[in-house]
Amino acid sequence: MEWSVLAFGVWLSRDLPRAWLHSPQDQWGWLALVLWLSPWVAHLVLHRPFSAHAFLLGAAIVVGLAGALVEFHFLGHAALALALGSFLPPSWRSLFWFLSAVAWMPLLGWWLHPFPSGLVLAARLLLALAGGIILWPVVKPRVAI
Repeated sequence: MEWSVLAFGVWLSRDLPRAWLHSPQDQWGWLALVLWLSPWVAHLVLHRPFSAHAFLLGAAIVVGLAGALVEFHFLGHAALALALGSFLPPSWRSLFWFLSAVAWMPLLGWWLHPFPSGLVLAARLLLALAGGIILWPVVKPRVAI
């Protein structure tokens, strides 16, 4: 079930490569996604078996359907971030990581369009890196004593 919701979020975010290729403010968004996603991948590798949280999966479905209905791409990107976040244990660190997802979204480029693209890139990468650094303590395997 959780993998199908994640696939739905990926499908809703299918416009991201086009934005990253053609928008000067969003060109390095893919790198921000890699930085942001790295602790999530490490968490999946280190903490098997895992189970996704039903509330976040439901929220991803609702937000994604709303985004598809009104054709507001940000909601599709948020649905992807919610689906990814559903695999993490709930904590303030996970919440900050989720909020820092805006780093790889074209919405950040739109918000910061008056600024030079180099400054937008720096903000994008710093925000993604901050989200990743905050999440790393959640990723570390717990050693039983």
